[in-house]
Amino acid sequence: MLNVDLAVVTDQLSSGDIPEWDSVGNLAIISTIEQELDVEFPLEDLFDLTSVQSIVDEVIMLKND
Repeated sequence: MLNVDLAVVTDQLSSGDIPEWDSVGNLAIISTIEQELDVEFPLEDLFDLTSVQSIVDEVIMLKND
């Protein structure tokens, strides 16, 4: 959704690493993940989801609840 090369996407990738991952890009990522994986991120956690690893961790937590 951000049109970046998959080779740059690692667990350590964060919003400050690529220009495409700005606040609008972050909302697009979150929205797409919610739709595709049938999860809903708590609103208060959205500002903490700024890296691939933080998003993965949150999805795992939501899926295990």
